[in-house]
Amino acid sequence: MKKIKYILLFLLSLSLFNSCLVDDEADIDQNDQGSNFAAFELTKIDLMGLANGDAYDRTIKMMVKGHSVKDISSDIDITVEANASSTALDGVHYVLPSNTIKLTKENNYIGLLDITMLTAGNTPPMDGTPEFENYVAPVLNLDIVVADGDSKVIASGKSAQITLNYVSPNPYEGTYDVYTYYSHPTAGVSEDNWQKDLTAITGRKCLTWFAIWDDVKCWITVNADNSITYEVDPDDWDDEVKMGDPRDPSLVSHFDETTGEIYLYYYYTRDTGSRIFHEVFTPTF
Repeated sequence: MKKIKYILLFLLSLSLFNSCLVDDEADIDQNDQGSNFAAFELTKIDLMGLANGDAYDRTIKMMVKGHSVKDISSDIDITVEANASSTALDGVHYVLPSNTIKLTKENNYIGLLDITMLTAGNTPPMDGTPEFENYVAPVLNLDIVVADGDSKVIASGKSAQITLNYVSPNPYEGTYDVYTYYSHPTAGVSEDNWQKDLTAITGRKCLTWFAIWDDVKCWITVNADNSITYEVDPDDWDDEVKMGDPRDPSLVSHFDETTGEIYLYYYYTRDTGSRIFHEVFTPTF
C-alpha cells in the first residue's frame, strides 16, 4: 500500500521537534576601533514542542562576529540572562542548564547555548476555540550581559527574541485504512483501499496525500464542530478542489466521534466534467 512521502517541515513536523530559527542574521555594527561582538546568530528564534508533558532540549547558536576575529586566540565566556520584558518564565516554560557558554578558537568561536523547553502544564488552547484566538505564545527575551576573555570582544547589545511554540497533541494523527471511491466522467467509477498516514501540523490539522496521488500534498483539519476543512497544495495541484459531491448535497465531509472515522467528499472539474471522490478514513490505532 502507498504511504505518505512527506513529513512535517518546521513548522510543522511534530515528530522531529527540531528548533526552528527564523529571521535575518543579527545586524552587528562595528565601531571605529574594530571591536568584535559576542552575539546570537539570529535575533528571532522559534522553538517548538509537543505539549505532552515532556521536556525538550534545544540549542541556540552563538558566535563572535567582527573584522578581527582571526586575531583572537583566548577563549571567550559569554553570559546571558532573561530580560525583564520576557513573558516566558524560568522553571515554568524553560530552563537554562547554564547561563554561560564558552566559545573557543578551535570551534571558530561558534557554540550552542542549551535551553530546555518545558511543556507540562503549558498546553495551548485547541485551535478553533475562542481561547485560541487570544492565545499568545510565551517569549523569552535573552540578553548577553558579559563577554569575557579578550578586550577585543564585547557584548553585542542585541537581544534574542525566543518564542516558545507549544503544539497541542493531535488526536487525529496516525495511520488509517482508507477506502476511496473515484467517479470519472468518461472512465467511470473505480474503488480502492490504501493506508494513509495523517501527520500532525497543529492540534487539529494533519498532512497527508491527495486522493489517489501520493506525490500531491493535502491537509485535513477537523474543526471544533467536527466539520472538515480540506486543502490541496496549490504548488502540487492546479485544479480547484471543492468540498461535497455535486450530485448529492447531503454528502458533507465530517468526523465521526463515535467511530473515529473521517469522511471526505470532494471534487474538481475539467472540460469533460467533474471528478468526484469519497474517502473514508478508518483509524488503525
